[in-house]
Amino acid sequence: MSGIKTDPDGPIAIGGRSLADQLAQRTHALVAETVHAVWTEVPFYRSLPEEAIRNDVTAIVRRNLELFIAMLRTAREPTKGEVAELRDSAGRRAEELVPLAEVLHAYHLGIQHWWAAISELATDGDGPALARAGRQLHTYLLAATSAVVAGYGSDHGPAGEDDAARRALLMALSAGANPAGTADRVGLTLARLYWVVAIHVGPHPDESAAEVDTAVAERRKVRRLQRELDNVGRDTALCAVTSSGGTALIPIVDSDPAEDNWEGSPQYAQLRRNLLDLERAIGAAVVVAVSAAAPSRVPGALQEAREVLAVARCHGHRSGLFRLRDVPVEYQLTRPSAAHAVLANLLSPLDAHEPILRTLEAFVDTGYDRAAAAAALHVHPNTVLYRLRKLATLTGLDVSSPRDLVRVTAALAARRSGAAAP
Repeated sequence: MSGIKTDPDGPIAIGGRSLADQLAQRTHALVAETVHAVWTEVPFYRSLPEEAIRNDVTAIVRRNLELFIAMLRTAREPTKGEVAELRDSAGRRAEELVPLAEVLHAYHLGIQHWWAAISELATDGDGPALARAGRQLHTYLLAATSAVVAGYGSDHGPAGEDDAARRALLMALSAGANPAGTADRVGLTLARLYWVVAIHVGPHPDESAAEVDTAVAERRKVRRLQRELDNVGRDTALCAVTSSGGTALIPIVDSDPAEDNWEGSPQYAQLRRNLLDLERAIGAAVVVAVSAAAPSRVPGALQEAREVLAVARCHGHRSGLFRLRDVPVEYQLTRPSAAHAVLANLLSPLDAHEPILRTLEAFVDTGYDRAAAAAALHVHPNTVLYRLRKLATLTGLDVSSPRDLVRVTAALAARRSGAAAP
């Protein structure tokens, strides 16, 4: 990022007007739309306080757009000084333990949104100008992500060159942005296959202890998680973790399994043992979702692992390891479809009867075992029986009927996915 010339042909015009001027005139709307996209589509950002979205996130999105518009005007890459604010912002996110992958996801969403806005401005004959705009947008993304990675490296104490290299490779693999080139640049070997791991970690008992600083307890848990993942990956794991979990890409070595048959391999059996042992090592409940992918397929595998993890947790699992094949029905029932609202609304009569809804959830989550549901709810088994009969009265769904049991299970899955009609 030395401010070198990136396009010798001068300012870009789209639709007969300066692209930089058109974007500048839409700055407020583009920033608002980009922030909304980030908040709705990047899971971690939905957990941030409203004030952080309104101030910090909005400010850095605006700064990025301003820098890109300036780049369009000058056809020069931003300098290190110009992207210092991006680096500093990333450092603050690192200090707050925001996963690097989530920040990079937000940046890529922003770039996609801007490209869509630029494309909408184009008219017939703008092909060459549009291609130039695309090249400059890509160049800007590289400059911005380099600043983000630098920010994450700078705020982790005495992080070594290997840490920065692994972060850069994780960024490239997660985004699908030329991982081979990144591996060569940072001096790491790109694996033929990676274990793609999404992790959720429950609270450690120290976090609720009155005499312990919650932030200290959380950071200690993060260090334990990072250390254990490094051990699993033999110090080659690429990780972005927080006190509530995160993601890891672990190179598969020693007689790599086939990409389409990894679940029956000895390597997976060992990985499963190691990941299930995380709970004992960290002292907190752990839910893990696993897939495997070649470097070019990591973004899709990572998205799938996150979705499988969300489905497993949504259906009451507080620990364990899951693959898509472990929750195929539950996964499919959470996919958007016209039937979701219909299914979810089968249970709408329970909106005013929370004890019955909680009993149904426990009954389904325990494998339709009334005694286990009663134990989970700390009530007598007869209470569960009474509430399930009340369920039939309210909804017309009798869990003693095989047909209704299937419908109840599907309805609960749809309701939990948040797809109920308003």
